[in-house]
Amino acid sequence: MNVIEPTPLSFTVGLVMVLFIALFRFHFPFRYQYICILFRRSPYWVKRILNRSYHKNRSSVGLLDRATKEILDERYDEAEKYVLEGVQKVIQLRGLRNRLIRTLFYNHLSWILYYRGQYKESLEISIRLYEKVPSTPNILALISCNFARIGEIGQAIEVMAKLSAIKRVNPIVLLSCEAEIEAAKGNIQKAVQLLHQAKGRKSHTSIYFILPEIDKRIGQLKKTA
Repeated sequence: MNVIEPTPLSFTVGLVMVLFIALFRFHFPFRYQYICILFRRSPYWVKRILNRSYHKNRSSVGLLDRATKEILDERYDEAEKYVLEGVQKVIQLRGLRNRLIRTLFYNHLSWILYYRGQYKESLEISIRLYEKVPSTPNILALISCNFARIGEIGQAIEVMAKLSAIKRVNPIVLLSCEAEIEAAKGNIQKAVQLLHQAKGRKSHTSIYFILPEIDKRIGQLKKTA
């Protein structure tokens, strides 16, 4: 009986193919999110792509993308509905991708709660997320802002220091956090100034510190000035 022994080349090619297929299967459900990156400066197209993902992407990622769209449209109750439906789909599933998707769903939920003014609930979730994925700028930013909103200025500043130590943090994130800390201190004019700077730096579409919420916060602060 003849046995074909693999050569180093054939073994390498086979390994590369296996890894390629594994990576393709892992990333394929996220394909619409990758397309969104190309159109990130156009909210209109980002929302259309996310909506298409929901209708075409038969997975929990489709629900995540629909939740993203609803957040961008300030429809937070609808967004929460898709988040909770998605969590139920993946909560008992194992694997790296499902753990990642679960984390993303809870990240969305923490921002939904923040935008609805449920700061303590948002803080609780964002702290748990930070324990799982430390040094993530957007989660740290949310923790700092939540602390500021509930009047825990010292803790907000402490978290802000950790955030500032991270390289290449989006300026909008830093400015928004600084604004909330200044507002908590009672420096309303400074907070409004920082939020206007953040608004001017907003150049791409994401759920983090969306423009309508920045405008809303500016309006709230001006009323208290």
